[in-house]
Amino acid sequence: MAHVMLAALDPIAILMTIVGLGGLIFFHELGHFLACRLTGTRVEAFSIGFGKEILGWTRGGTRYRIGVVPLGGYVKMAAENPGERRTGAPDEFPNKPFSARLFIMSAGVLFNLILAFALFAWAYGVGVPLQREIGAVTPGSPAWRAGLKPGDIVTHFDGRPVMDFIDLLTEDLLGGGAPVVLTVERQGKALEVSLPARVGDGPDRLGVHSAFEDAAVAVAKDSPIARAGGREGDVVLAVNGEPLGSPAAEIEPILGRLAGQAGPDSRELEVVFRIRRADGTIEDLRVRVPLEELPLIGITPHEGNRIESVVGSPAHGLLLPGDEIVRVNGSPVLDLRLLREGLGDEALTEWVVRRDGVEVAIPVPPGATVGALCSAIAGRLDLTRTRITPNPDGPAARAGIRPGDVLVAVAGKPVATFVAAADTIRANGMKPLEIEIERDGKRETLTLSPGRRSAVSGPLGYAYAKKSALFHERNVFRAAAAGWRRTMRLIETTVRTVTGLVTRRVSTDNIGGPIALATITYNMFDQGWGLFLQILGLISVNLAILNLLPIPILDGGQIVLLVAEKLRGKPLPERVVGYLQVAGLVLILGLIVLAFRNDITRMVAE
Repeated sequence: MAHVMLAALDPIAILMTIVGLGGLIFFHELGHFLACRLTGTRVEAFSIGFGKEILGWTRGGTRYRIGVVPLGGYVKMAAENPGERRTGAPDEFPNKPFSARLFIMSAGVLFNLILAFALFAWAYGVGVPLQREIGAVTPGSPAWRAGLKPGDIVTHFDGRPVMDFIDLLTEDLLGGGAPVVLTVERQGKALEVSLPARVGDGPDRLGVHSAFEDAAVAVAKDSPIARAGGREGDVVLAVNGEPLGSPAAEIEPILGRLAGQAGPDSRELEVVFRIRRADGTIEDLRVRVPLEELPLIGITPHEGNRIESVVGSPAHGLLLPGDEIVRVNGSPVLDLRLLREGLGDEALTEWVVRRDGVEVAIPVPPGATVGALCSAIAGRLDLTRTRITPNPDGPAARAGIRPGDVLVAVAGKPVATFVAAADTIRANGMKPLEIEIERDGKRETLTLSPGRRSAVSGPLGYAYAKKSALFHERNVFRAAAAGWRRTMRLIETTVRTVTGLVTRRVSTDNIGGPIALATITYNMFDQGWGLFLQILGLISVNLAILNLLPIPILDGGQIVLLVAEKLRGKPLPERVVGYLQVAGLVLILGLIVLAFRNDITRMVAE
């Protein structure tokens, strides 16, 4: 929603978004129109948009119009619809030969693909910032087990080029989680890594996240950080004394943890941000963070202290899968996540594991830190179980829940998975909550009050740009070649996505509608011409492929009817065609409703 409201402040961006999306529709219908002209087919109306005409004129027997509902367009040919009066004139659509009608119905799709190619070539000639650098890798994730590291640049997914992070996530989504080989660039060298099978859904199942620039590119007006004196160009070095590696990725989790530790009557936090200004000076900003009630109790899935995987130094060759971390720097280890958060930046002085039932002191590599150890080992997170670990000082920890406890029931309802427990906790709202746990074979019931969270999502008003490298082909032929490759690749990806939606391999939650298209297009224009042209090219490919679906009222459905007529030797009965078109209209309206629902859900979630 923030993006849409922001767009309302920029009339030029709004105008360019409307012109861009309207231009795609116009070009599609122009293909049909020019095909009609080439085949001598009379066109009665050429419309951009549906519904009541808001602007129009008549020329050469054709009514050119703009409709009030900008969700498509159409070219109305003489006598094309069932039930229309046909005079037998040679310029009427039904009287044209099969090849001419097939050409007319295919021309819109062909024009959208030609336009996509031109837009991509233009974009690469202008220059497009590509985002392929990995900023963070989740310990224990498939990417972590494959050996991917922050700073790696992903170039290929199973041999297919990856131009940006969206390509990577799309390939993973469409691949169904099967093992693949990734090619990455690390310190100027190309490396191939084997990515193990992935389970689950959504972009997080890979375990990689985009890299962001450290300096803020903007500060939201009236945000907590703006009121504290934050400015564009600031680099956040620490929050409450906790050093940051990537401010864009780490500020929100730290604030979430601090908010969860706040007392039940707290209405705000005072947090100290240590920042480096654009001129190099260091300052401390005291930021007041408003809090809101949230039905969460501060628990995460239990990772335990048993090592499931070991990747990289300093642990490689010293620790083994199956080892249990007993102590680090004198502190007992109950859960690897708590170890990461509690001691991550300390120098490593002691390292004791239990191996085959015997405690073993592991040699400490020179200069090693606890954080380096944590980056090389991972336990097992299992959302299908209810073994949990409380966040330090959160509601669950204050109530007496310990790492490794098993949730048996929440608010009197038995729970079998972590997800079910989280859903039940949220449904309870802010009322006092009874939690039944099992510990060492005994059951116990605890009562606690849900906690709070920051009322401001993200890094409190700082805006960050993703790290990118400019892809700029100054030679027109190389730009055209890159545009052609991108067009072919997107055709393949779009077809695979549509197939995945039909087979339910891809969730319908990924469908976006007009609000999503407008928001994305606006954001791309706001980031430069290259990205704006590229997103228009992507939408143009999608329009082409979606119009080829065998649904009556779409071009693909009309082509199917033409082929059926060719095979039968005569047209299908008008009543049958009418029923099919009504069914197609109902299906399209259903897809539009679904897309709007997804758009609104995303807006509310933001």
